[in-house]
Amino acid sequence: MKNKFYLKHLWITVLFISMYSLNTHGQIVTSSADYPGIVKFSASESSANGLVYEVMPGPSVINPDMNPTPFSDSINMSTGSYSLSVADIDSVDSPSSQDSVTSVNILFTGNDGRQYKIDKIMIIHKPEGAGDHTFFGGVGLNKQMHGNTGIGTNLMPKMMAYITLWGLTNLKDAVTDTVIAANRIIHLMVATNVRDSMKLDTNVVVDRSDYNIKNAHTHVILPPLNMAGEMDPIPGTDHGFLHMMFEKPLLTQADKDWTLVYEVLPGPAVMNPMMNPTPFSDNIGIAAGSYSLALNNLDPEDSPDSRDSVIYVNINFERPNGDKFMIDKIMIIHKPEGAGDHTFFGGIGYNKLMHGNTGIGTGLMPKMTAYATLWGITDLKDGDGNVLASNRIIHMMVASRVRTDDLSMIPSAEIDSSDYDPGRRETHVILPPLNMNGDFDPVPGTGHGFLHLMYEKVLLADSTVSAVNEISASDIRVIAYPNPFNGYTSIEYQIEHQSDIKITVYNSNGSLVKTLVDREQSPGTYKVRFDANSSLPAGMYFYVVTVNGSPTFGKLSLIR
Repeated sequence: MKNKFYLKHLWITVLFISMYSLNTHGQIVTSSADYPGIVKFSASESSANGLVYEVMPGPSVINPDMNPTPFSDSINMSTGSYSLSVADIDSVDSPSSQDSVTSVNILFTGNDGRQYKIDKIMIIHKPEGAGDHTFFGGVGLNKQMHGNTGIGTNLMPKMMAYITLWGLTNLKDAVTDTVIAANRIIHLMVATNVRDSMKLDTNVVVDRSDYNIKNAHTHVILPPLNMAGEMDPIPGTDHGFLHMMFEKPLLTQADKDWTLVYEVLPGPAVMNPMMNPTPFSDNIGIAAGSYSLALNNLDPEDSPDSRDSVIYVNINFERPNGDKFMIDKIMIIHKPEGAGDHTFFGGIGYNKLMHGNTGIGTGLMPKMTAYATLWGITDLKDGDGNVLASNRIIHMMVASRVRTDDLSMIPSAEIDSSDYDPGRRETHVILPPLNMNGDFDPVPGTGHGFLHLMYEKVLLADSTVSAVNEISASDIRVIAYPNPFNGYTSIEYQIEHQSDIKITVYNSNGSLVKTLVDREQSPGTYKVRFDANSSLPAGMYFYVVTVNGSPTFGKLSLIR
């Protein structure tokens, strides 16, 4: 069951609430999105704005004792174009693998002025366990390679390849269409950028890839070796091998919409390019993830006495290299009245015009409407729940869209750039590299000192003080009664499939009061009792019924 469905099946039980409840309840807003699994691309082509280079013979950057190699910093400008489409049928390569190159057309000019052509590649397939061979086999998508990975030569740094293959090809003269060299090994990668000003990164242990999908590199390598790893220069070439590199290629034929969740990567600020690196760039990395959020806005103005709280939060995020992050608790920052011009603001706000020249939020994003926004303190955890960074500032917005269709930020600070289409809402999760005083303080464990995640087409719902909403998922129906209650209430729920069930109760500050259920249950109708002992004060409480990781929220009103 997916979070993205749970708000679509909304059923509401309206109960009479006491005058006390009406005076003390806030407005509950819930939001969620769920886009699991990293996107895979099966096609790529050169772009009009991407330059073409030939990597020339020279000492290996990572091992200078090896010379000449195709892994040098000696680079010549060249010309060329390519298109490629692959089929990755089998996740593990074997002699019976059906992986293939379905189409390919590569044209380029060598340093000797000769024009080369590759129009067919036959994939190399290997027996299981033969991956340590000089040349590997099959087609791979989203593979971490080279460096110390054991996949690919360690004469290149560790990197992520969106598309990679090993095969045999005929190198042709592009003018005459005649074969220059037959059955040559070819290694091709559409990969993240591992060069800075054309200088190759030398780190073979840490993945130092530029994950900016708008700035990938495509490598076409014909090595001067045979399948046994023995020296075998390529006839007809100027120096016995070829290594062509295409900048900024396009990645196409994605298995799903890759723009639904992504990471904003370090780069120059769109609104002020002199500031670099920032979390406000046009550099975008593909990702996977989900989140669910429930907010309680009790006080319209923030103050040290504000009771605004995050009732429930669960943020999960995964990078292409397998790095996982999670956030499961946020403590709201509260500020004295008039302290809104602080580096970081406080409280929870609904329907706020922010950023740009508003004075609310950094001016490094366009002026926009935030349907729900918060500033708080959180712990950043890895995918196993281990704390990577504690007590970090977090800013979240469920906001109108202020990027164009190609994910370029609208560079306007003066005009409200909001796209008010409900189907284009986006949620920003930002952990800045600053402390509460605005001093530089990188976030440990992130790789580049901050995080800026974006979830697109998010769901948003709210419930007013005049009703109790029972928000239900497609696999569950929930109701609590009596409600309001004095002493105890029962939470009755019905599930349609075998599921992992967790039922928790929180107070209005978002603190856990009690876990009522935490186990796997069969389809059926169940009832669990929540006893409010004498130490619990009257007021608003919230229950969360989580089914296979997807939460359902409800309000409880305790009267004395």
